[in-house]
Amino acid sequence: MYKLQLSLFYDLQYLIQTSSFYRKYYLLFSALDLSSIPDINADVGRTGYSRHAILRDFIIKHQERIKTIPDLLRFLDSHPALTEMCGFTASVLPDQSQFYRFLKETKTSLIENLMYGLNKELIHDEVISLNDFILDSKPIMAATRENNFKNPKRNTSHKNQKPKRNPAATLGYYAYQSINGQKNNFVFFWGYRTHVIVSKEGVPLVTLTLPNNQTDDKVAIKLIKKLKRLYRFKKGACFIADAAYDVRKLYNFIVDQIKGYAFIPINPRNTQPDKTLGPKGWPLCKTGFEMTPNGTWQEGLRRRLKFRCPIKVDKCFAVDHPTCPIGHHSFSQGKAYGCTKYLDITDDARARVPRNTKRFNAKYHLRLEVERYFARLGDREAEQTTHYKHKSIRNQMAIAHLSMSLIAYAAAKLIEQPNKIRCYRTFADDWVYQALPLAA
Repeated sequence: MYKLQLSLFYDLQYLIQTSSFYRKYYLLFSALDLSSIPDINADVGRTGYSRHAILRDFIIKHQERIKTIPDLLRFLDSHPALTEMCGFTASVLPDQSQFYRFLKETKTSLIENLMYGLNKELIHDEVISLNDFILDSKPIMAATRENNFKNPKRNTSHKNQKPKRNPAATLGYYAYQSINGQKNNFVFFWGYRTHVIVSKEGVPLVTLTLPNNQTDDKVAIKLIKKLKRLYRFKKGACFIADAAYDVRKLYNFIVDQIKGYAFIPINPRNTQPDKTLGPKGWPLCKTGFEMTPNGTWQEGLRRRLKFRCPIKVDKCFAVDHPTCPIGHHSFSQGKAYGCTKYLDITDDARARVPRNTKRFNAKYHLRLEVERYFARLGDREAEQTTHYKHKSIRNQMAIAHLSMSLIAYAAAKLIEQPNKIRCYRTFADDWVYQALPLAA
């Protein structure tokens, strides 16, 4: 059981009563049920340090935006009362190697299960709703000189030349500049991405931290399957995401298998310029002739109506126009097949999204919540890491997401102020200290 350790030199309960800083961590640690994680080594060998205390230290690291483990140890050394709240004896902290070992050896599922348990209680008390889900991801830059923008020899083009100390890191773009509708000045980085589905209240429900080369839409299907397995939400749920998720397979999965609704805008890269149509509604070629239908074309999940040059298809038309007026190369070179154009006639889940409607705009406005969530998560932890192993980075981000659920639980359940579930700094400021039923 989590217990307050009282020191001979100060009254820890008095500090909690008088300081919102200590009240915050008292509430967070009270909400944290660590009974599923082995605390100390019970097998052959040295007992070691408390894993529960180390996990609490990592929560402090994320809450205080501390970049590295050595900086965390210096912070704890300057706050002995907080060190005792975590479960360590004041001035007796483990070496930094113990913290690195915790990240390397702890199963990520143990940390994630803590978050799922908190979320299920919030769902039971109707603090979190399961009607709207927002998907997004954020880049995590690996700890490598290849990400140093001042390095003149940084590798941003050869994806097979992995950084020596980050074998799981992959190459992807971080940002780009749009000039006159064209994408320019791409900024590439080596690293990972943390993918998340949050509720409309801003609480993380499921997460995955993977190498950067896995596309958002493919990871989204994994996340939604995991979301359905864990929370058993009902039919008719809405899934909201930006244009990076504009892929037909994801739409069909949400609508056909999950029985939900997708609110995703069209990605311009997945569309072609509008075609000029003639009186019959058929495309015009460059000479102004209305082209002739020539069957349908199935390409993957897309179905398109095919049109060809009327000179090549319509014999009557060819009598008056035996040759192409502009001498197009497709009319005379190769097989002389003539010009072709296509009209997309796919009637699928992507085509049936009610874009440009009030309902779509109202739902899509909820996507701002995931941007706010990533801002609360912290720029340093969400965009940069000081670790080298994929498992360590995965655990680092799992603890970061867990800390967000802890805040929501502490605000809604322990102090009964659900309006403060997103106030990661100030949720305990106005709470008057009182004894709580502590977690095991």
